[in-house]
Amino acid sequence: MLMQAMRTDSSEEFSPTLRSLGHLGLWLGYLMLALSMHPAHAWVSALLLFSAVVLMPLGEPMLMAAGILPKRDPVRFFYYLFLVNGLVGAGSAAGALFASCWLMVRADRAVRALWQWRKSPSTHPADLCLLAAAVFPAIGAMWLVAFCAGWMLFGFDGLIVLLTAAHFHHAGFTLPLIAGLLGRARPGRWTSWSCVAVLAGVPLVATGITLTHFGRLAWVEPLGVLVLVAGALGVALSQMKLGVEARRPVWRRAAFVVSGLALLIAMLLALGFGVRYFIPSLALTMPQMWAVHGSLNAFGFGLLGLLAWTSDNREGSRMEAASTSTKSCPTNP
Repeated sequence: MLMQAMRTDSSEEFSPTLRSLGHLGLWLGYLMLALSMHPAHAWVSALLLFSAVVLMPLGEPMLMAAGILPKRDPVRFFYYLFLVNGLVGAGSAAGALFASCWLMVRADRAVRALWQWRKSPSTHPADLCLLAAAVFPAIGAMWLVAFCAGWMLFGFDGLIVLLTAAHFHHAGFTLPLIAGLLGRARPGRWTSWSCVAVLAGVPLVATGITLTHFGRLAWVEPLGVLVLVAGALGVALSQMKLGVEARRPVWRRAAFVVSGLALLIAMLLALGFGVRYFIPSLALTMPQMWAVHGSLNAFGFGLLGLLAWTSDNREGSRMEAASTSTKSCPTNP
């Protein structure tokens, strides 16, 4: 039985590996196309797509394992083609239609997660963070529809609309997901308060940017940035702490440490940008922010962090399966 379980694990790992390669190929293909068609915002849209086709397929199985999403209910590969076609056709009716299909996919995930939570509601910050990771991307998808349709929501130009969509696909998914995983794996005041700050910070930043745009309550944006940065720093330090625990393989420890360090640097840059009206010298330009801050969050924090967490959870499942198989084997008298 133990050998059978090991063979099952190998086949289950092979299929996700093939899927991941397919998703990565889709992303690289879009990146090359976007650089030729939409060079002005190619990297921003590529980062958004990276979260959707690479990071979310890595993270959502952990939401299923945590009981946030129904199990065995993955987003199908062709759904990602809606998103790709929406971005390629941005500014046209066809682009808006395809983006609307992606919105329906994300709205479906959000409703399913809320329905699951309604069955056994938990107000623990870690559980709420995991729930937020399933819900926030739907908000990003709404902004993406506006971008692809050419709508200037609240008078924002197209680039700001796209950046808002990217914000909710990244800061609205990977950050609350990993914060929630840390809160469950390392329960305590530190991780709980980090979860609370992340939950409050993500919508506060978006609200603050909108208010600043209208010339009202200019203090809300820096406040939101401070709250989000505080939560993210807590997540970063907790993530790095996991990396120094000797019981893990070296590559996984390194991934946790580098992931936490990438988030630390990215959020310090976000802090400088958030207080740009008070201390301009601390802020990078907007193109520098999405090139450096966005890339650190996507590839450093997001990708490495989720790979490490996926490996950690998979190892835990194997050990549990092996223990169950051993207990079920009859012993000789």
